[in-house]
This record gives sequence, structure tokens and C-alpha cells, in this order.
Amino acid sequence: MIGGLVLEVIGYLICLTIAPCFLSAAIYLSLSRVIVVYGEHLARFKPRTYTIIFICSDVFSLVLQATGGALADQAADDGSGQTGINIMIAGLAWQVVSLVIFIALCADFAHAVLKDGLVAHNRALENLRTFSSSHKKMKGFMFGRVLFGLDGTLLTPSALLVATATIFTRSCYRVAELQEGFDGDLANQQAAFMILEGAMIIIACIALTALHPGLVLGEFWSLKTARATLAARIQATDRTKNENKAHSEPQL
Repeated sequence: MIGGLVLEVIGYLICLTIAPCFLSAAIYLSLSRVIVVYGEHLARFKPRTYTIIFICSDVFSLVLQATGGALADQAADDGSGQTGINIMIAGLAWQVVSLVIFIALCADFAHAVLKDGLVAHNRALENLRTFSSSHKKMKGFMFGRVLFGLDGTLLTPSALLVATATIFTRSCYRVAELQEGFDGDLANQQAAFMILEGAMIIIACIALTALHPGLVLGEFWSLKTARATLAARIQATDRTKNENKAHSEPQL
């Protein structure tokens, strides 16, 4: 995530193009941790599988965008420049497709959680209390926050949802922009660039910085540690239940 922020600050053609790949990688890594919070049995794949698939896809998109950007930036003629632009478009399009698949899998997992009802919700809350030193920030990152104002109740979206939506919007804009070329109408509309490029990335950065997934998720960021701790807690709970049951049974 830091890599994405640094590249956005540098701001050259290649840096601006590939920076969101690093931000989307943080989102991809967060999904596997969210799955552990709710229960791995609710997901279609293992958490590590999600990480491997989408990080590999992100790297492939990154290579295409960086290669295309380098060719376009160093082009000696229009033909070489257009070749570079086409490769960049392919990388950006691949990123958009990856995000669409990611969003679909997130929606599928959310549907499974909703079907599980209060069981999944209570399990998640208990797991959050076990690991997070900042329970409110964890809930804000994953679920959003409920605010009470003068006009009633306002539900703010989760940081994870905001970052995903803004990076997806920005990636779609870049595909459309480069499709017309650097001399196209969209590439020369400053207002569109400021809103759909700059503003989208700023919002994503604020969401992922204010509720940084690595800091907010705490020990959940290490899947091995999270699984071991949760397994130990479940065993301790089962042991306590069995002991209570044994004490409650009448003595013959």
C-alpha cells in the first residue's frame, strides 16, 4: 500500500498508471482475513487461494501497465507510442476484469454470511473482540459505522467497500481515457481527470490509511496466528461446556 502512495506522489505517466495496483493488492489481501473473521467454511475457496489468484493477477496487470507505459514514454514515433498505449490498455482492462471477479466473489461470500444469519455475525464479533485492540476501527473497516445525526441514522460504508469502489471507478476511467489516446477528448478534460483519477485515489488512500487493514486487523493479518488462536479458543470453549455439562448431570 505504501508503494502505491509513493507512486501517486511521484506522479509520472508510468507511476500514475501502476500505483493503484499496489492499493488493490491491499484490498485483495484483506479479503482473506475477512473470511477468517466470519468463518472459512462460508467461502468457496480457502483464504490463501483468493490471495494467490488475485495477487498473481495484480502482478500480471502491473507488468503490462509498466511495460506499456515505458514504451509509450520512450517512443520515437507514433507507431511505437500507440503500441505502448495498447499494452497499457490491456493491463488496465485486465485489472478491471480482476476487480469485477473480486467484487463478484465478495458478493458471493456476503450472501453466504447473510444466509448464516446471526450465527455468522455473532461469530465475527466474538473473533473481532479476541484479536482487535480497536474494536470500533475493525467494525468501521469491515462493516461501516452507524452515526446518529440531527436527521436520524446514517450508515457510513466500510473502508474496504469505499476503497474497492473508488479504485474500480478509476481503473474504468483510465481504460476509457487511453482508448482515445493522449490526444483524445477525455484525456484533455481536466475536470474529469481531477474527479475520476485524483479524487478516486485520494478517497481510497484516506479510507485505507485512516483504517489501515494491517493495523486494524492486528493478529488477523497473520492467517497462521489467527487460525491457531481461534482453534485454541474453540477447544477451550468446548472443554468448558463439557465440564459444565458433566457437573450438571445428576450423580447416581
